Amino acid sequence: MLETKKDRYNGLIIETESISSSISEFKHSLQTLLEQSKKDKIALLWLDLTTEQHEHIAFALLLGFEFHNCEATRTTLTFQVTKNAYIPVPPTHTIGVGAVVINKQNELLMVRDRIHTSRSIYKLPGGMLEDAQSLEEGVIREVWEETGIKGKLVKMVAILNSHPFTFNKSNMYVVFQLEALSEEINVIDTHEIEFALWMPLEKFFAHDEMSTFQKNLVQATLENEGISLIEYDHAMVNKKYVEVYG
Repeated sequence: MLETKKDRYNGLIIETESISSSISEFKHSLQTLLEQSKKDKIALLWLDLTTEQHEHIAFALLLGFEFHNCEATRTTLTFQVTKNAYIPVPPTHTIGVGAVVINKQNELLMVRDRIHTSRSIYKLPGGMLEDAQSLEEGVIREVWEETGIKGKLVKMVAILNSHPFTFNKSNMYVVFQLEALSEEINVIDTHEIEFALWMPLEKFFAHDEMSTFQKNLVQATLENEGISLIEYDHAMVNKKYVEVYG
């Protein structure tokens, strides 16, 4: 027997622990749940299954379940019990962070990827957020891994939203200014980064092999106030962190 709990959309979330390893039992219990859900005018069903439950996945698809979102070892499927029932959108974006780091000598921190696709010979340090990581944690970590420089967040400089990106998803690229708390370069992630350097700002702006996009970001950092991370003391239940910039 499948156990469920209600969601906020008049839907039912099937409890993962109640799913039988027996495919025959699963088939019977899922069909029973579908029939009862139609009688109860439930809007939709949510079903989480792992890659080990591939036979369960195949049967759910035969019944009319559809993929909603997927990770390396699990997938979430949905079933619209009520026609045109509202289903919250799956994740739509990957999120990257970049950093403008200028030291006291008016030098800009730059890196060169081992595999680079950009037209620029060097780029601002940065990369993709890791799972459940805040923007602040992510940009500080990326700068440290790519240059060995410890940084402190100063302000948010710009946000770029683009589509398509990796896996035909959209991408949000968030750029910050960091204060350098150290200056000795020591690349940690040598598999990805070929080398890092401090480049005089005058040379950076005059360099023919630097993209206009990066020059505009650095110029915006120098000229604009940006927005800063502010204290947020309103409790939000079940949140690992809450970041507010303003």
